[in-house]
Amino acid sequence: MQNIDQVFLYMKDEIERQAKSEEQAILNEVKALEDEAYESMKAEAKRDADLKLKQEEEEMSSNASAEISESHIERTKKLIEKRDEYVKNIFDQARDELKAFVKSDEYLPFVEAKIKKVAADFKDSKSIMYVSHDDFKNKDAFVKAFGTDIEVQASDDIQIGGFILENKASSLVVDETLDFALNNQKDWFNKNSGLIIR
Repeated sequence: MQNIDQVFLYMKDEIERQAKSEEQAILNEVKALEDEAYESMKAEAKRDADLKLKQEEEEMSSNASAEISESHIERTKKLIEKRDEYVKNIFDQARDELKAFVKSDEYLPFVEAKIKKVAADFKDSKSIMYVSHDDFKNKDAFVKAFGTDIEVQASDDIQIGGFILENKASSLVVDETLDFALNNQKDWFNKNSGLIIR
């Protein structure tokens, strides 16, 4: 009987050893699965956190870019206003100086010299000379400078002084007005002054 008891004991020990071995294998497998699940969840959480961080960085960058752009636009707008004010002041002052010149003793000889310079291109035709309403009083001096009879008319288009000669037959027009010269100077100034704002 002792043999049977020993066999049972041996079998019991063997079953327990086998059970412990399988239990350990199952526990190891469960731990491996837990570790794998933990690493997977950790990696997924890191991906989510990185994605959220990237989105927040992009949003912050976008907001910063928008603020910088808005600030740049506002600064540019102020610079343009300042430049336009500066240019307006310069050309208002130039206009005032031209108006003072028109009232000076040098003005009439200046216009007569300009008329003599271009008269040859208009002598053999039916031409008209346009002058400002203030200059119309000098029409006889202008006709004399032209060298031959010419029709002189006052024009609302000429505000400062000078003249426009128009050949009706050939449509040739010479604009020697101070208004035109001032506008040309303004265009030149805008292109060449270095006050371009970007």
